[in-house]
Formats: sequence, C-alpha cells, structure tokens
Amino acid sequence: MVKELVVYPDDRILLCSDVRDFKDESLPRLLQDMKDTMEAHNLTALSAMQVAHPFNIAIIKKDNGEYWELINPRILGKEGRFISKEKTSYYPDIELEVPRYEKIQLIYEDREGNSKSVKIEDKELAATIQRKLDYLAGATPLYRVDKHYREKVLEALAGKGLMPQSVDVCPTFSNKDYIISFLDKLLFFMGLSLLAPLFKKFFNWSSETVNKIYTFDKYAYVITIILLIAYFIYAQYEAKKYRQCSSCQIGNQIGIMAKRFALATIFVIAAYFILGR
Repeated sequence: MVKELVVYPDDRILLCSDVRDFKDESLPRLLQDMKDTMEAHNLTALSAMQVAHPFNIAIIKKDNGEYWELINPRILGKEGRFISKEKTSYYPDIELEVPRYEKIQLIYEDREGNSKSVKIEDKELAATIQRKLDYLAGATPLYRVDKHYREKVLEALAGKGLMPQSVDVCPTFSNKDYIISFLDKLLFFMGLSLLAPLFKKFFNWSSETVNKIYTFDKYAYVITIILLIAYFIYAQYEAKKYRQCSSCQIGNQIGIMAKRFALATIFVIAAYFILGR
C-alpha cells in the first residue's frame, strides 16, 4: 500500500524506536508499504519516519533495482568529510548542501533479526544512509548545516526568499580549523614541557636535555604567533568568500586568537623561570 509522505512543514519527525519483535506480521507489511511508496514517488531511499511510522527502519534501492532493508541501523565508524548535495522528499524541489562522512561502518539487522555489518566506501551511498538515519533520530538534514544556511533555507521554503547559493554561507568545517587544531597540540606540548624538572628527577635527565626542551618552547612560541597571523589572514579570506559566516566574524576570530596567544605567553614565561634558569 502506498503511504502518504511526511513533507515539510509537517513536523511529524520523531525519535524512532528499535524493532524488537521480528515475528510481528506488521513488520513485513510495513516494509512492503515503504517499497510501494518508493515506487510510487520514484524514490531511491526512504525511512519509516518519512511515512509517519516511528521505527528504526530504512530502505535503500540499489542500482540493480533490489531493495536493501536496514532495520535498527547504527553507524559505528566514520571517515573523511565532504559536502553532499542532497535532495529529499521532506523538502521537495530544493537541493541542500550538507556535511557528511565519506565512509561509514554500518551495523543493522535484516527482517529475520540477523545482525549484519558492512563498510560503506561509496560516499554518495554513505551520505544517503546518513540522511535516512537523520530522520530516524528525529531530525532532518537541515540540523546538520550552519544555522545561517538553515535560516535561509527555511525562509525560502516559506516563500520569503530564494535558496542560498554555496557562496552565501560558510562551510560547517574550514581549513582554518586545521590551524587551530595544530596550535592546540603545540600548546599542549608547551604546557607538558613545564614538567621537565619532574622528569629530570625521576629519569635522571641531563641539564642539556632540559635546555633543549626550553629551546623547543621558545621556537614553539614563535611558531604560535606565525600560525595565529596565518589563521587571521585565512579567516579574512573566508569572510570575503562567504557572505554569511559566523565563524569568520572578527570578534570570534579575536577571541580564538587571544586565548591561544595568552596561553602561549604564559607557557613561555613559565618556561623561562622553570627551565631557562
């Protein structure tokens, strides 16, 4: 039987329950109804929640026309990131740009309750499965995007504006995040170096070793300043590239830079008194 699709602004997207009774006759009936609905609406993937059944079930239509039933699916592992251009029946006639993982490790059960495990390395298929799992978690793909992008999409759906282009919004993750990640690791080792006198006592380190650690702190401080400047320059580039970018706002940048500069300064001064004397 073809079911009615849940379509925005219908908000019947709820957190779904696992299937427990695999001998219940309603399970194969629901699976068939979902397939009939997919055929009727020419869909390649569907979650049970999209036909108003709050159960952890998704069905994927393979390229060969076969249906892949995923019951109680879970993602155990994930790798890589990319921006997936997606269409979904919940938001008809629009295309979303959603950050997804390129590879996922999936576990699920079949209609007999047998546990299965598979690694998905096709990023488009991985994105499709992640999108269906969003619905099963009581969410939609818009929950995965930047809030400014989400607001613009909702305005467009309400007929109050046009769909945003990719240049209008900032990415959910940015290359400048790698700079901050490296900086944080550098700061961690600068802080750890302050324990060198303790290590010297227990591991009988020479004074030369401690001096080398102090030299590392001095170089690390200079590198920190260079990286903070690079971060600021790249953030300004993104601010010009993306017209709606909360992470590119200068106040946010200054806060991020000030915290790390202050911490690096504290560490290098402490290193002078603890290691340099």
